Amino acid sequence: MAESRVKDWGETSEQFDALKAFVGTKDLSQANEAQTRYDVIDRMLREVLGWTYGAVTVEEYAPGDNKAGFIDYSLRSGDVTIVVEAKKAGAAFPTPTNKARLKLGGSVLGEGEIASAIEQAKEYAKRKGAQVVVATNGLCWCFFNTENSTSDNFASLLFPFDKHGQAEELFNILGAENVAAGSLSRITNELPAPEERLLTAFKVADDRVDRNNIADQITPALDGALYSESLLQDSEVLRRCFVSTEARTKFDAMLGMHLADPKPRSVVPAQRINREKQRDHLQTIIEKGAPSYAPPVTLIIGSVGAGKSTYLKHFELVTGSETLSQKKAHWIYIDMEAMGKNGDPRKFIYAQLKDYLAARIPNAPVDYKTVVEPAYETEINALKRGPLAMLANDQLEMNRLIAKRIYDDYEATEPYVDKVLTYLARKNLAVIVIDNIDLYEDEALETAVFAEGLALSKRVHCHVIVSVRDTTFVRHKTDSAFDAYELRKLWLDPPPLKAVISARLTYAKKILHKKSASIDLANNMRLQVPDLSIFFDIVQQSILRGQAGDYVEAIADLNIRKGIALVRNFLTSGHIEADRALQQYLQGETQYYFPFHEVFKGTTLGQWQHFREGRAEGVNIFDARLGARRLRMLRAFALQFLLHRAKDEKSMEVSVEECCDLLCRIGATPRQVEECLDFLHRNGLVRTTDSASLSSTSTVVASRSGGYYARILSRKFVYVEECMYDTAIDASAWNRVHDLTAQILLEKNQLVRMRQRKTRIMLFLQALDDIENEIANDVPLFKNFQTIASIRTAVLDDVDDAIRKLQSRARSRN
Repeated sequence: MAESRVKDWGETSEQFDALKAFVGTKDLSQANEAQTRYDVIDRMLREVLGWTYGAVTVEEYAPGDNKAGFIDYSLRSGDVTIVVEAKKAGAAFPTPTNKARLKLGGSVLGEGEIASAIEQAKEYAKRKGAQVVVATNGLCWCFFNTENSTSDNFASLLFPFDKHGQAEELFNILGAENVAAGSLSRITNELPAPEERLLTAFKVADDRVDRNNIADQITPALDGALYSESLLQDSEVLRRCFVSTEARTKFDAMLGMHLADPKPRSVVPAQRINREKQRDHLQTIIEKGAPSYAPPVTLIIGSVGAGKSTYLKHFELVTGSETLSQKKAHWIYIDMEAMGKNGDPRKFIYAQLKDYLAARIPNAPVDYKTVVEPAYETEINALKRGPLAMLANDQLEMNRLIAKRIYDDYEATEPYVDKVLTYLARKNLAVIVIDNIDLYEDEALETAVFAEGLALSKRVHCHVIVSVRDTTFVRHKTDSAFDAYELRKLWLDPPPLKAVISARLTYAKKILHKKSASIDLANNMRLQVPDLSIFFDIVQQSILRGQAGDYVEAIADLNIRKGIALVRNFLTSGHIEADRALQQYLQGETQYYFPFHEVFKGTTLGQWQHFREGRAEGVNIFDARLGARRLRMLRAFALQFLLHRAKDEKSMEVSVEECCDLLCRIGATPRQVEECLDFLHRNGLVRTTDSASLSSTSTVVASRSGGYYARILSRKFVYVEECMYDTAIDASAWNRVHDLTAQILLEKNQLVRMRQRKTRIMLFLQALDDIENEIANDVPLFKNFQTIASIRTAVLDDVDDAIRKLQSRARSRN
């Protein structure tokens, strides 16, 4: 027999929606108990929660010592019995509240009609040996287990028709198939323990560090080499900084995992642009392009940060400049970033085209005699034959009126641009490049830009090139704007990050070559640096080699923009001892490099003292932030599962449904699993195979970034300690971790402080290990995904190495 599968909420939500619509048409406040049961509770149990005829007993006789009674509903699943006490909708039950649990003996559940319903149901449950009690008026569902149901314990409350998401929660706990799968184990009569985090306990969440003491000195180099605005305007800089190779790889030996092709299935027909070829696809398109012909609109598709803007600017100013010059082509680059989120795409595009036509264009002037008059020739002749015929003998007045007609078009912008650009496109090749249409991630805005850009190719017969993210293409590929035009699709792979950073830092070094600087030191001394450019030698050998280089490359993965942002954070952060590095270098230690913990903190934390999720350039895989202790490691488990599958190229693609089947065994709901995967997806640790947003029907793969977090970074002391500040810590460990943190903040001796930090991290990891062991004992399959024991070994080795270095330094001073 095939294994039965628990239905998910998506398969059931339509039945609930129908019931909710029905309830919305009824005034249930006047309904009696029988009517409420028939209209709402019966339908909820049967249609939404899936309890079938044989599993439900209605009005079951329950004999007792004092008074016999009849149980409204008895629900049975295997060894489990649930007693449901039904009351009329108008009964005095709690109204919708944000409190998920209330005390059974409190002022809300301990008084009135709901109190009597609860006591009656508890008595029936005792007689029948039921495990769970439910009291409901159809609108409020109150439930608790019978194992510990004193007045000091708590019941859970859900309002499926009033509170968003609570119908799904009710289904996940009391749905028949979910009960059969063990969902009742999640019902507890205790309040969840408050989540204690060091960030809030010590009020250090918003503590900052100063910029390092050479940050201001190297600002000219950062502005010139790392910020794209200046980079993209200079052909010489582009020659120096452009990387023509691609970063594709199928297997990462360091991580022991297969990597999915970054080109998603949804754009498989798109041809890959080969950066290394002298004449790539774009070069060929321009060389063969002919005036007076509107070819298919060309889409340059690539992932976020793949370097689409850099590629297009490099073509315009470097690789394609000779071809564009020979053809006297008009290359009109429109950057939609300059429009802003609230701009009007049509007005902005036409304003940019008008500005181009008004500018002095080498080799292809747009003046009145050469372009404007011929562009209006047909209209001028029509005016002379028609409305202006009577002015044939008054040439001055005729010219004035013709000039006014053209000027009116110029003021209106669109008619002037259409006429002039159409004329130019008939004489010479005209290419309109529209870039950054999806920078603001606004679907309506993207659709409007697409529609305007694509329509231009037909209206003025020019070539149109649109650069889009793969995610944007997926969102819009079925739009009418796409269907209405023939599209030529090209895929751009990102270049290797290390090569890009190397080129940028080499150029930064050139900018500061022979620039001297005087640096203030912590001991009130000053360091004279005759050539500040040597700092970039230190930076290059620090972040392009060894474990630090692997870290930056893996965390950024295929996002060049993110990689550059990490390096920019590092170069200005006060977490790095820039002055010490320069001193060491000037004293002859030319192989000096920044230690890994400085690279990590500089890149990830920037100007913040401690890690905080949502602010730092990184994520915490040790806390899924779902409010449940048992689910704290859900992100880590999900990554381990995907990495386990990525050992084999044939199995690395995993459906969200498969992830739910596994992760729901530890008590997560399908919605919680999807939220977890969506978080990992949004932060680049997993990818969908089609580049679409993650949903219940998605297929996902672990990214190189996800592999690095799970296999390498999670074993680094600096990462685990920073995550600890923003991870909920169990009550069993909280007091000791809290007290140690207070001592560490006051301790001046570095060696003593490091030993205290070692003890603290051991306590933190032990708390995580306890969670893992509990889950593995309950669900033996999860023993395959346990990692904390190996993480603890690696982290303690890291700490011991730091202690040895501090001891050595102390001995050398003595």
